[in-house]
Amino acid sequence: MNKHYLGWLVFSLFSIVFPCSAIYATITNKELDDKAFPILIVIVIFGFWIYVTIMGIIDTIKEQQNLLLQKKVEGNIIVLEKERIVIKGEDSDTDSYQIKMYSEVEEKHKSIWINQKYYEKIQIGNSMWIEYYLDCNYIKTLLLDGKNIKSKGFTQ
Repeated sequence: MNKHYLGWLVFSLFSIVFPCSAIYATITNKELDDKAFPILIVIVIFGFWIYVTIMGIIDTIKEQQNLLLQKKVEGNIIVLEKERIVIKGEDSDTDSYQIKMYSEVEEKHKSIWINQKYYEKIQIGNSMWIEYYLDCNYIKTLLLDGKNIKSKGFTQ
């Protein structure tokens, strides 16, 4: 079964079956004199749960639609420069590894943050495949020798 459908199945069971069973258990409990308050609490809690979930789904759909409207850039790039930046701190120093490329679509140079292990593998003049959106600082896909490079974003 697809993980997506499994998630929806669990969500449906939790959002529909559990509140109904809690209300049924409250109604059939002979020891409770006041049954309205526990039923109201169940309705309020799961009503809020469903409201938050629906708002999250709507926000996710809007975000995906916004990405679909943006201009997508994809293709090969050539590494122009490599740079290791050391930020001196009071307690310790922080290293940042960047490579520079030229974006033909935007007609400007861009720098990409990468991890140290990929920085050491990349050489000036290497060709990499990239995919990103113009309105976003994050790179969707960055491939070197067919392997996806993780933890990447553009510097401003």
